[in-house]
Amino acid sequence: MMEVHVVPNSFGPFQRRIVSETTMEFGFYYEAKMKLPFAEEERFVRVWLPPTYDFVSPKKFPVMYMSDGQNLVDKFLTAYGDWHLDRVMDALRKEGLGEAILVGIDCPKDPIQRANELNPPYMPRRTIRGKMSPIGNLFLDYITHELKPLIDETFSTNPSREYTAIGGSSMGGIMAFYGFLRYSGTFGYSMSFSVPFFFYNKRDLRRILKIFNPSPATSAKLTLFVGGKDFEKEFTKGALYMNKYLRKKYGFDDSRLQFIYEPDAIHHEEPWSKAALPALRFWLEDLE
Repeated sequence: MMEVHVVPNSFGPFQRRIVSETTMEFGFYYEAKMKLPFAEEERFVRVWLPPTYDFVSPKKFPVMYMSDGQNLVDKFLTAYGDWHLDRVMDALRKEGLGEAILVGIDCPKDPIQRANELNPPYMPRRTIRGKMSPIGNLFLDYITHELKPLIDETFSTNPSREYTAIGGSSMGGIMAFYGFLRYSGTFGYSMSFSVPFFFYNKRDLRRILKIFNPSPATSAKLTLFVGGKDFEKEFTKGALYMNKYLRKKYGFDDSRLQFIYEPDAIHHEEPWSKAALPALRFWLEDLE
């Protein structure tokens, strides 16, 4: 007889999200409204559990931390579209790869506030329609020192470096790339999509890299994705440069750095969703 497991309604502060309308097809979705140390308002932190999560004797799952948490698996939560990551994970499961837990932090509605939260202190002071005060260190510190311990305590995770990842796109791509540099001892993989390197000149980019001195032996694995159509064209040159520079200056090769360029891709969740399949495969295929 098949054993039936009851899906709990809560895990610690996280409550199961059950709605009549959703575009999510696989897995279980939990959420908690939390006071974040870098924001005045409370914000949702969302957790997606794979359908293979065993609530009785669960195995240890990898975890991917992402910005723009409302965009992970349900179009009804966002005005822009979602990454369909539940479907991406299901496709990887069918390939025989393990699935991961997804943890997303909702972004604020104000674009300037979002840009400040998702950028390191090295960002130029005047970009994106006004003066900037980047607080990306606070965002990263929160994930590393507060959120990750809570997730590891609440859910069945493998807390080790190789099984912990950070991801995002656009402004979130900056934060994922910065996490790759600043907390390479915490994050074993960075999924950095459509990173606006054009905020910096090449001299500043080289200076930032020199501060952290990444190397294939000690740094996280990294995926850089960029498209080449419409507004996304603004992102292409910087991504091409960063891919080349990391390989030439710091010795990264295809085993540590995956570069995906889609010339017809626009700046949107749909192409990011498609690129997430090879990107997450690049991370998960080396895990047991």
